[in-house]
Formats: sequence, structure tokens, C-alpha cells
Amino acid sequence: MTRLRLVFPAGAELAAQVAALAAAEQNCCAFFDFTLRLIPDALQLDVRAPQSTAGMPADLFGVTA
Repeated sequence: MTRLRLVFPAGAELAAQVAALAAAEQNCCAFFDFTLRLIPDALQLDVRAPQSTAGMPADLFGVTA
């Protein structure tokens, strides 16, 4: 399994957008495992995926893995 942790600025609107994107991707690709945490100053999204799909979460969320 590959793990990717993304950290976003805190905010209700952004949290809703990140959650909606993760839910849509989960419906499409059930092999992803998303955990969204609301911590005091940030949103933390942990993504787990099979090694063969390692680049997909980074591409989806626009970051470098």
C-alpha cells in the first residue's frame, strides 16, 4: 500500500470540497481509502492506495507524491 498525506488550510468550505472529491473518487475507485481529519489549524487528508496506483492520488489532488 502507498500512503499519501495532504494538508490543506482549515475551512468549512474547503473541507466540504475535499470530502466531496474524496467521496466521488471512492465511488469510482473502491481501492482507495480516504481519511479526512479536521485538526485545529488544518485539514489533513490521508490516502491509501495499492502500490500500482501510487501516482493517482497526487494527480487527483494536484500535488507531487
